[in-house]
Amino acid sequence: MLDYLASSHGRDLGLGTVMRLPAMTANTARTFMGKVAHVPLRIVDPELWRIPDTGWPEATALKATAAAWPHLHTPPPAKVSARWVETVLNAQRDHGASVLLSATGWVSEVNAAVALRNALKWVEESRRQVGDAPMWVNLTLDSRWLSDRTLRNILLNEIVESNERDWYLRFYWPEVATRYGQLLDEAILAGYQALARECMLEDKRLYLPNSGLTGWFATALGANGFSTGQAWPEQAFARQKVIAIKRQGPPPAPIPRIFDSTVLHTMDHNEFVRIRPLAGHKDYATPYLDEIDIEGHSPEVAGLHYVAAVGNLTASLADKRPNAVAYRRARKGQAFVDSLSLTDRMSGINRPLHLPLWMPRLK
Repeated sequence: MLDYLASSHGRDLGLGTVMRLPAMTANTARTFMGKVAHVPLRIVDPELWRIPDTGWPEATALKATAAAWPHLHTPPPAKVSARWVETVLNAQRDHGASVLLSATGWVSEVNAAVALRNALKWVEESRRQVGDAPMWVNLTLDSRWLSDRTLRNILLNEIVESNERDWYLRFYWPEVATRYGQLLDEAILAGYQALARECMLEDKRLYLPNSGLTGWFATALGANGFSTGQAWPEQAFARQKVIAIKRQGPPPAPIPRIFDSTVLHTMDHNEFVRIRPLAGHKDYATPYLDEIDIEGHSPEVAGLHYVAAVGNLTASLADKRPNAVAYRRARKGQAFVDSLSLTDRMSGINRPLHLPLWMPRLK
């Protein structure tokens, strides 16, 4: 799939891969990196926010695979430790990272200024050890750092005053109403807009891991990139909905999902098939969508189609006015939605609700 995107877009699309270290054994990690050694940007994410008792609200005891990594055994020391930082950096080096992430994890919004300054001390030690080699400031924060103006200004001030240019910021969203849907919180979207714009004006490079199409929206506004993936947790770092499991009867059948590039939304494949012939809908082909049309739906191929489609969307932002490009795509998608008759209208999980929230910010 990366080869397809590279050959399709060339210099218009920067490609990278992220390896989530706690999800892999050392052998699996080596095998994975062997397959992507040709990819220019390779990130080995230590996911330090997962360490219990370091602040992330959903942190639980680590599973055996994650606990096998030395840097996840215990919380980082109270004071900056050169040895602990070295362990985190070496875990990335040893598994093929082409750019290192600083040895930093969750940053609390409680006593925010102090918490952020303390995190940046770990960044300073990481930089001391890395020297001039590529390194990105790696912070994981609650979405209130975006939606709350005071918190956002604290963050922006540190970014602007720092000598570091590259910032890899993961934001923990509230629950997203529709699984595989889009973020609908206007205050958070406004925060992304402000953060992306300020970083662009200050010549800081902003990368937004696990942000899906919201990351694409932010990239159109000035961010330098984002990460997404086939699975829902790779598309959204968000609080998870608790679902009651029925004790009797068969479990509900999984929804066969597919991403529709016309309305920029993931929907039921059956609904996608229904709306494709309607006036105003446009097919944006990928090799994986072609395969689904011939062979039928499969979750794995649908996931590859999603990543390929988002890659195509991102390549389209290689323009002097990327916000205008994104605005036109959102406007066309909403125009199609608005054109549908009552009998043809999409509803429930299939209806895109984010486009009207995006358009005013993309103008």
